[in-house]
Amino acid sequence: MPSTSNLDSEYDESKPKQKKRRKNESVSADTPDFAPLLSALWTDYADESKDDAFDQFMQTFLEDFLQSRQIQADRLVDVDELGKKTRPLRKTETVSLLEELAKKDHLSIFDSILSRKIKLERERSHACVRNTELRREDSLSLTIAPVVPPPHPVNEDVLTGLSGIRTTPFSNSFLSRLDGTNESSPQALIAIDWETRTPWMDLMTDIHDHYAFSHPDAEQTMLQSAPITYSTLRANQLPQIHDLLERSFWTGIDVRDSLDYQPERSTVIAMYKKIVVGVAIIASPLQTYITYLAVKAGWDKAQIGRATIRTMLYHLIALNPDKDFTLHVSTNSSAMLLYNQFGFKAEEFVAGFYSEYLDPESRASKNAFKLRLRHL
Repeated sequence: MPSTSNLDSEYDESKPKQKKRRKNESVSADTPDFAPLLSALWTDYADESKDDAFDQFMQTFLEDFLQSRQIQADRLVDVDELGKKTRPLRKTETVSLLEELAKKDHLSIFDSILSRKIKLERERSHACVRNTELRREDSLSLTIAPVVPPPHPVNEDVLTGLSGIRTTPFSNSFLSRLDGTNESSPQALIAIDWETRTPWMDLMTDIHDHYAFSHPDAEQTMLQSAPITYSTLRANQLPQIHDLLERSFWTGIDVRDSLDYQPERSTVIAMYKKIVVGVAIIASPLQTYITYLAVKAGWDKAQIGRATIRTMLYHLIALNPDKDFTLHVSTNSSAMLLYNQFGFKAEEFVAGFYSEYLDPESRASKNAFKLRLRHL
């Protein structure tokens, strides 16, 4: 048996040498330069004059584009009530205007209304909804009926209770809620206006559309189109007429006595649905003195005052062809221009005519002109 020393001398363990690892070379993060490639492509495919550059290419059509855009803008030009030319804003102008309003720390009332109107128009455009206008339907063409939502389930107890009602007093009826507590007599119409569109109507349409866009899942009400009607004075109109005259002139005005002096010949009332929007009253057919002429706020810039006095004068002159018409107007009132356009001429200056009626702090002048419209 060999000794341990001999075995150790005969066996010599050799360890293999480990290869050195190569260090990972970092990949360069620099963006490759494509300038030589672009230069080669330009040399191969571009003309020597370089006429195919985008700016030079568009320059040849820019004048035609600008001319076409101006022609399209001229077609959209409209004239407002003040005689100024207006046109709809372009999309770029709308975006720029909204950005300018967004930069302001505090918006004025006009800026807030303008911002809301622009955003509402954008919502209408996205929803493919056109502006609704009140127009008279001259043709009798058929139109598609609106989609009626499904009815709510009926309560049988309610039907049984309603079936038990045989008669309903007028004071408790739905008609009394529309016409007042006194049953209305047939209305004597003088004229009907389907064309006039007022700022108040536009405001109501904007409020309705804003609610419809904000609550798309809610049950929507239908907007009912209605004209402005001109008729004679009725008793159930007196509360609205008194409120309108007190807001326009002074407190304490009472025109109930006009019902006793042939109102069909001495009064003209302008109404929109159930709202009194204009009133014109003379003392009596024998004394053709115009005591009151007023238009509701929000309707004064729609020529309703002009239409009211024109309708009244036509109505009264036809009934009293041999009479002169007179009235008093404050010296600093803008209604002077309206009366002059209808042929009224100033014939007397009255100092302190409104002193007993106007509030001492009122800005209206206490002095007045007496105007006369002479019959031909």
